[in-house]
Amino acid sequence: MTTQLNELAEIGQAVWLDYIRRTFILDGELARLINVGVRGVTSNPSIFEKAIAGSDDYDTQLADICGQLRAPLEIYETLALRDIQMAADTLRPVYEATDGRDGYVSLEVNPDLAHDTQSTLEEARRLFAAVGRPNTLIKVPATSEGLPAIETLIGEGINVNVTLMFSLDQYDAVAEAYLAGLEKLIADGGEPKCVASVASFFVSRVDVKVDALLDAIGTPEAARLKGTIGIANAKMAYQRFRKIFAGARWERLAKQGARVQRVLWASTSTKNPDYPDTLYVDGLIGPHTVNTLPPETLDAFLDHGTVASTLDEGLDEARTKLASLTDLGIDLDQVTYELLIEGVEKFSQPFASLMRSIAEKCRSLQGGRLEAQLGAYEELVAGALEEIARDEILARLWDHDYHIWQSDPSGIADRLGWLDAPARMRRHISSIMAFVDEVRGDGFTDALLLGMGGSSLAPDVFSRIFGPQAGYLQLNVLDSTDPDAVRAAQQRLPLAKTLFIVASKSGTTTETLSFFRHFYNQVSEVVGAPTAGEHFIAITDPGTPLADLGRELGFRAVFLNDPTIGGRYSALSHFGLVPAGLAGLDLASLLDSALELAYRCPTCTVTGNLLGAELGAIMGECTKAGRDKLTLVAPPGLAPLGDWVEQLIAESTGKSGTGVLPVVGEPLGSPQVYGDDRVFVFLSLKGQVDDEEPLSVLRDAGHPVVRLTVPDLADLGQFLYIWGLAVPIAGYRLGIHPFNQPNVEAAKVQARELIALYREQGALPDDETSPVEAESLHRFLAEAGPGDYIALQAYLPPNAAITAALQRLRLQLRDRYRLATTVGYGPRYLHSTGQLHKGDRGNGVFVQFTADPELDLPIPDEAGRAASTITFGVLERAQALGDRRALLDAGRPVIHFHLDADPLVGLTRLFGGAS
Repeated sequence: MTTQLNELAEIGQAVWLDYIRRTFILDGELARLINVGVRGVTSNPSIFEKAIAGSDDYDTQLADICGQLRAPLEIYETLALRDIQMAADTLRPVYEATDGRDGYVSLEVNPDLAHDTQSTLEEARRLFAAVGRPNTLIKVPATSEGLPAIETLIGEGINVNVTLMFSLDQYDAVAEAYLAGLEKLIADGGEPKCVASVASFFVSRVDVKVDALLDAIGTPEAARLKGTIGIANAKMAYQRFRKIFAGARWERLAKQGARVQRVLWASTSTKNPDYPDTLYVDGLIGPHTVNTLPPETLDAFLDHGTVASTLDEGLDEARTKLASLTDLGIDLDQVTYELLIEGVEKFSQPFASLMRSIAEKCRSLQGGRLEAQLGAYEELVAGALEEIARDEILARLWDHDYHIWQSDPSGIADRLGWLDAPARMRRHISSIMAFVDEVRGDGFTDALLLGMGGSSLAPDVFSRIFGPQAGYLQLNVLDSTDPDAVRAAQQRLPLAKTLFIVASKSGTTTETLSFFRHFYNQVSEVVGAPTAGEHFIAITDPGTPLADLGRELGFRAVFLNDPTIGGRYSALSHFGLVPAGLAGLDLASLLDSALELAYRCPTCTVTGNLLGAELGAIMGECTKAGRDKLTLVAPPGLAPLGDWVEQLIAESTGKSGTGVLPVVGEPLGSPQVYGDDRVFVFLSLKGQVDDEEPLSVLRDAGHPVVRLTVPDLADLGQFLYIWGLAVPIAGYRLGIHPFNQPNVEAAKVQARELIALYREQGALPDDETSPVEAESLHRFLAEAGPGDYIALQAYLPPNAAITAALQRLRLQLRDRYRLATTVGYGPRYLHSTGQLHKGDRGNGVFVQFTADPELDLPIPDEAGRAASTITFGVLERAQALGDRRALLDAGRPVIHFHLDADPLVGLTRLFGGAS
């Protein structure tokens, strides 16, 4: 793509952007401008003051580090260094393509050090090392104290952007410092080609100050000089540049590989609205120069700027104007001296304001963090965190180093795409929302997601936490094969205005495809078979049968997800974000809150608040010490998050004879009803009023207690990312592979065999069932011991009444047996806790419930015929029986209660004697 910036590059001028901000980098805008032709970035305290104090881009990171660092200056550096590193990494291809000529990003030393040579030197060295990128320039002001620092830094091979230059004398002194520095570098055996420098010469500020003096004179001659002195002064500086970098002294340095110190035109935005908005671009074009433009000036130049070599034109006219200025009694040397003093002050003032703003934000953001009161387990967790820091686990995690968990890359090296998903998905927001607008424009009012496990849990969380957004689709989720549940979903939706989201990573999930066949037939009857496909979209991996099916049947869209993202880690990929966008959620907020954490943690140290790492260490170490029941406590607004966390923890850690049991939705009780196998994690939002008494009572009773807080619901993406980090860290501490699910297939195999048997014989084997009475239940549970857990597995319609009855039963059992309890609807839990049930240390006891459906529903066959011999009721029974057999094969105790046609009546019978 040819732009004005590319044409400038052909003349020899590079355009750098005078702007930096976190989201500007994260959302790909900087990368877009690089494609347009931008070749560098400059920053200054004023820019950072506007970015950090004037936006909420940095609030999440501030909340995490405010309590860890000693002063606002250190906090500022933590924020600024990360921005500079990200910008440098984004610009690195430019740096390499131009052999180190361009692709730089500049970071300024503390402006309060402008008149302190030694402190400037020390800070410049420290900042250059801290950024750790070769394409970084350290900005040093051209004060009399700054000049010796510039010479020394160049002599040490440190790249320097010399700033706050206004006068020709300043330019001469800066060029001398650069040449002398190069000579020292060469004398000491250094490589001059590896050091870069630009001399930033300020332009528009000269006109602002001179114009005011000309206005005071008020003559026609004075008026004619307005808006001309800045460029005239710059042209004279450019002539000094041409002379200095053409003489014998320079030729000796150039032969040894030295690069010219290009003149950089700074302060190039037009301050006077009467002047052309591209005045200080059009008039300053020439070889071996850089022009650094703020965004608005860049946009103006791209729109209507003029590309022509202008720096060597009109030199006599420029000299005449400068002489006329003197004749009018205006001393330009005095003007530029004052501008230097004012320039230092103009950078010092926003820097001081920034320090105040950071201090204020820290006071307001305190509380967005992880607080752990672990009692006897403090030292274990502290030791784990020391090992995490020593072995650089976080950095290696971001490097996709599978050796953290095992020597074999299989199943891990191709499952780490979730780490980068927030950044990559940020670029898909516009296309997703364009699709959403298309769907809304076509009159769709509802969406039904058909999926299981990782494909359905995140959308279900988004729908339940945020609810319907005005003007967007009502998002529903179907993840139960119970015929009553399928029928209920169908009856509450207007099929002609419903978009069906068929979500499956593998594209072969039995439940998902069964849902699809049923609803495709139903929609075909309502809108006609030729247009039925327009009511469906697919979310799947590339090359799956579902992707092919979507294309064959004319789905409205097929979204192909990154295949290196596992299902339970896919919340911030297409699987979570497409449904969220249809429901009207702010996708940018979801991703940006996660991105803050993603870009922060590679540089975390153990002294910082590691959030995900600390939470993972707590899970891993407490589990090894026998506290393997993580009990999640959440306020109503966050409660739906528990189901997603449950799958992530259970399926990732429950294997190889170990595992963390997530206990979700179990209301708090008194300390007396708990054994010594619990860890309690309280989720909260900053500013909400929590009842501290339960937390303190549990802590005082000796239970480890953790509070995990984020600032706002808009930061839900950070909650998801924190848990996404914590679980692999827990897996590392437990010595297991956190990305596979080796035992999940056992129940699937059993169910497939039972379905095949049903096709052959027309019936399933008789279920072994126990009398539906409390005595049967308690005889079974009497064998359970300390450290065990009770899992209630309900192959029942997932409605409010049955959920309430199961909750009542679980509490009675918990209080009687002092055992952790879980409740899961089948077959949903097979894609969640089912792995842990068969892969953990065998300390679960399983109570399975089935019932007869009110009215069964047939599952159409692959050809779409409704007259299939398999029904949803048969599928559900086969899955229940298959899982029961898989549990028994794994040596797990199981009791089965068939509740006939009225599950509520049967559950009520089991309450007797349970208290």
